[in-house]
Amino acid sequence: MSEVSRRVTLAWFAAASAGALAMEGCATAAPHNSMAPPPAPAPATPVSLWKDLTPPPITAPGYGYDPNLNKPVIPWPLTLEPRQREVLRIAADLMLPADAHSPSGSALHLDAFLDEWVSAPYPLQQADRRLILSGLAWLDAESNQRFGKTFAQADDTQRRAIFDLVAYRAKVTPDYRRPAQFFVRLRGLMLAGFYSQPEGIADIGYKGNNPTPGMFPGPTPEALAHLNAALTKLGLKPVSG
Repeated sequence: MSEVSRRVTLAWFAAASAGALAMEGCATAAPHNSMAPPPAPAPATPVSLWKDLTPPPITAPGYGYDPNLNKPVIPWPLTLEPRQREVLRIAADLMLPADAHSPSGSALHLDAFLDEWVSAPYPLQQADRRLILSGLAWLDAESNQRFGKTFAQADDTQRRAIFDLVAYRAKVTPDYRRPAQFFVRLRGLMLAGFYSQPEGIADIGYKGNNPTPGMFPGPTPEALAHLNAALTKLGLKPVSG
């Protein structure tokens, strides 16, 4: 991987795993400045072109129960093809475009994070691998049917028309439920990768994990008042500043 190291993507992998991907649950949520509804969706086709793929199983080893943290290694190879990574970069920019606060999803190499995730030899990641690979194939099939070109060859208006079929829960027709599941999971993974990075942490204004220079100043008056109110309610002695 030339644009970002495997060590970096493994750090995002660990952070995203610990966070349980809680942001993926609602198909109508609009995190960051993700896709705004386009003016009008493309005409719907009567049947989606979704096919559940069965990719070859990942047989590479995982970390095991006792990894050497002094000499960490990455035991599994990456598995996505360049064309799949290209589609992920496009999707990352549609879901997480750049704004005044943060760079775009592709600028933060979310395709590299997704490649690391779906290539890992664990049950959760392997279930995601089947869904994501099936979804990437569906994007091309849907784009070819509608516009006579692959998703990567389409323009952003055409790509948004495809996403519009599955991005808003109230508009998803029964035949597009599987593509909608793919969209929700893909967006959840994109968000997990984004908010596991310093730029994503800064985007939400998180101030933790920063050292305090000099002597520790103690809690703010507001924090101390909150603590003492809680202690009083528990019948405990308040503390002084």
